[in-house]
Amino acid sequence: MLISALMVSIGAQWAVLQSAAWVGMMVSYSIKAGSVTEGLSETFDGEHPCPMCKLVDQGKQSEKKDPSKEAKKLTLKQELFAHSVIESLSPPRAVAFPHAADEAVMPRLTFAPPVPPPRCGAAHA
Repeated sequence: MLISALMVSIGAQWAVLQSAAWVGMMVSYSIKAGSVTEGLSETFDGEHPCPMCKLVDQGKQSEKKDPSKEAKKLTLKQELFAHSVIESLSPPRAVAFPHAADEAVMPRLTFAPPVPPPRCGAAHA
């Protein structure tokens, strides 16, 4: 799907359709003329377009970019950037936690940890 989307975004669908049209034209013109060389020359001379070739040409023409539309998009982008305000960011304020060091909330451990913990599966002597 990603490849298909990329192909459509760059207009490659017209190249694929044109290639398919040429293959069909080569076959049909070669059969009609009785010779492969004549079929190839009729296919690529530009004087005998098939309906699919005409469709591809119309599609390409409809996709050509209108310079006035591009200019409008550019002005809109410039207006959006001109009105945006860039503020400087400052680090957040320091917040004091008064109870963090209070021993009533968090008592200190005054006892030593137990003797080394028992070892599971230690070898018996």
